[in-house]
Amino acid sequence: MNEVLLPGCTPEPLMGYLKALGVFRLVTEQADPSATLCWKGGIACLTSRFDRQTLVAFFRDEYKPTPVLAPWNGGSGFYDGGREPLKAIEESKSERLRIYREAIERIRQFVPKEQAQG
Repeated sequence: MNEVLLPGCTPEPLMGYLKALGVFRLVTEQADPSATLCWKGGIACLTSRFDRQTLVAFFRDEYKPTPVLAPWNGGSGFYDGGREPLKAIEESKSERLRIYREAIERIRQFVPKEQAQG
């Protein structure tokens, strides 16, 4: 097991703390369920099979983003405006974005056709 200090992930401010939790959640869900997280000197320390280089490679090459969509918001791409980011994901063939494509497809089933963007 390797220890990787995450200097951008500190207990304060709150965003630094949440960033550490996000890194930890993604690593444990997608790559290393035995990973642990603790604080050392006010810096998050991830203990896992990853060293710094392989952790970076995981996020660059393997990480599958969690679909976070808000179809009711203007510019979300489901109604008028903001279509380009959704289109790029929908047309992607990347396995990493498969879950996102499936979520978009499911949401499209509920968008009223007269309001949906063609």
